[in-house]
Amino acid sequence: MPDKVKILKKFGRQVRIFRKQKMMSREDFALKCRLSVKEIEDLEAGKVDPGLSTILIFAQILNINPEDLIQNTGRHDNEYYAYRFYILNILRGLSKKDLKKVIALLSSI
Repeated sequence: MPDKVKILKKFGRQVRIFRKQKMMSREDFALKCRLSVKEIEDLEAGKVDPGLSTILIFAQILNINPEDLIQNTGRHDNEYYAYRFYILNILRGLSKKDLKKVIALLSSI
């Protein structure tokens, strides 16, 4: 795989991870970025080479440093943390009764 393709795929993966950490759908993210959902899909898939202004807009909306989208710092390169954050936010809003049901369900897995 050529270096440019690897870089674009890595960038797209980072965008997707940070977007999920902020619990934003592609639709919400696209709206905030003033892009189409298809453009976000293509960027996240590494099919499109983003311009500098796009990188800066993404970083601003995701409330991160632009470098975090380009460099793999290791801190945010795991979708596990995005899903964990999402689940914890869901659990926070549950009643005690529903939380007990979730615990029972998870224990059975």
